[in-house]
Amino acid sequence: MNGIPIFVNGKDYYDREEAHAAWFEEWLMKQDFEQDLIDRELELEYRKTHPDWNTPYVMYGVRKKHKCIQKNEIAVFYDLLPRQKRARTAETHWYKVLYKRKATPEEVESLKAGEYTRRYLVYSLFIEKKMTLDKALSLIIADDKLLGITDNTISEIVTAFETFFNRKFRIYKPEFTTQLNLFTE
Repeated sequence: MNGIPIFVNGKDYYDREEAHAAWFEEWLMKQDFEQDLIDRELELEYRKTHPDWNTPYVMYGVRKKHKCIQKNEIAVFYDLLPRQKRARTAETHWYKVLYKRKATPEEVESLKAGEYTRRYLVYSLFIEKKMTLDKALSLIIADDKLLGITDNTISEIVTAFETFFNRKFRIYKPEFTTQLNLFTE
């Protein structure tokens, strides 16, 4: 026996091909192909009955506390593949989702226009002295109002944040400015 052994499923293998075959056999034994076929049939039936099955979701969340993460952060993130089976990804692992809603037609159009390679798009706001929680949430709410989100949904979003942080939020009305084009003829 020469070489370094490859440890697979509680055994040492000195032949690489044999180790790969053992790993593949172990992987096959863990698969439930029958359930996968049933799930696929259910998914196809759902897609036939729900024309909006592929509409992205918009989620509002808070960064989970961790020894590596010192800053407070709230975020809005888009799930571009809402019907895909959940995989453990950084976005769902590091953020606690407080509220989830379907994307508006305007958001769907803007997301379709972009070429995205990732499943999630994250827009985060770091909480610091200049950007308080109230101000950050106010910016998120102002963006949602511009998109035509109903007041009822906005109040649910604010309530979700208030419940999580266990305090009331003061929502500021944004000051919109008009850009003057000084160089028109």
